[in-house]
Amino acid sequence: MMKKIVLVMGTALMLTACGPGRWEPFGAFTDPVCLKDGSVAFYQEADAKGSLGEPVAKKENCAWNQKK
Repeated sequence: MMKKIVLVMGTALMLTACGPGRWEPFGAFTDPVCLKDGSVAFYQEADAKGSLGEPVAKKENCAWNQKK
């Protein structure tokens, strides 16, 4: 019984991690965005007025997205 519960929970976790459109344009678990220093950022917080403005973290800043 415990194996089935672990299997169901693991499957649910994997399926929720595969949704790339949920955080766009802020990146996703499988395709995150990065800050200028290359560190990964999964979301951007709004300022005091509630505006996100121009995203600071972008996919182009990630080492694996830079052209060689």
